[in-house]
Amino acid sequence: MVSLDPPEHARLRRPAARAFTPRRVTAMADTIRATTHELLDTVEGRHRFDIVAVVAHPLPASVMFALIGLPRDAWGTLKRWCGYRAELSWGRPRPETQVEIATNMAAYRAFLRDFVTLRMKERADDLCSDLCAIHDEDPERLTTAEITSILFSLSFAGHETTTGLIGNAVRRLLEAPERWEAVVADPALVGGAVDETLRYDTSVPVWRRVTTRATTLGGMELPAGTKLFLWLAACNRDPAVFAEPDRFDLRRGDAHRALSFGKGAHYCLGAALGRPEAQLALEELTARHPRLRLEGGQRLRFHPNIAFRGPLELWVEHGPVRA
Repeated sequence: MVSLDPPEHARLRRPAARAFTPRRVTAMADTIRATTHELLDTVEGRHRFDIVAVVAHPLPASVMFALIGLPRDAWGTLKRWCGYRAELSWGRPRPETQVEIATNMAAYRAFLRDFVTLRMKERADDLCSDLCAIHDEDPERLTTAEITSILFSLSFAGHETTTGLIGNAVRRLLEAPERWEAVVADPALVGGAVDETLRYDTSVPVWRRVTTRATTLGGMELPAGTKLFLWLAACNRDPAVFAEPDRFDLRRGDAHRALSFGKGAHYCLGAALGRPEAQLALEELTARHPRLRLEGGQRLRFHPNIAFRGPLELWVEHGPVRA
């Protein structure tokens, strides 16, 4: 769906958006809070832990997989398949690993196809069942193969980007202790912290497109079929739009203008879930661990791809009580 142009894009996006209702997304708030609380319980009493492994990695996947209705005992495998997908689509895997990755991608698609087949027979209160109901209304307007394709897209993009967002937000708040202390003292700043992270350190720095017709962009003539890299991260640091764009500002009033969720017909369907998910996670984290700080001496690593950016590990520890 993310790579289609109108009218095919609109034909698939409409039913996906209809299934992705505000009611269903709003109802996930309690699940997000409860899941974050349970995850943080696993490190209660520890002096140090990896925030990515504990919260940023499992939380978004659990929420999205639950929203879709995917069985809990498959979540670990699905998350592993998503890692293969990022490496295959956006990275440069070594020749000896390409077959392994492609084999896992085939298994990923087959699993989702079988799941849709099951949901066509046995409905539940989940997003997949909503899509199946739309298929029932008009099987030609939304086929079961297209439902599988929608789930393939949402089960990956619907959480991989939020994993990066949470990791990036915690990093940016903790790298300047006064930022973390400000959010701890005033939880109302959490929303601004998430928006500013989306602008300053977006988890989707670049996307690729192909022009469908000749056009002019920035004074440059582009013929139809031109391959483009859209540097969203650069747009979010445009000094013509944002004052002091290279400064992380918790109280920036226009951070919401960033293009991290895209714009226009391809605006991210999951934005209504990803932003509050990160906010709720930060609210819980700052409330339970007010003296958190980055562990010194660590070297951050990032997934070897060009489109998704977030730390693979982010070790934090409890600091001393400040006088």
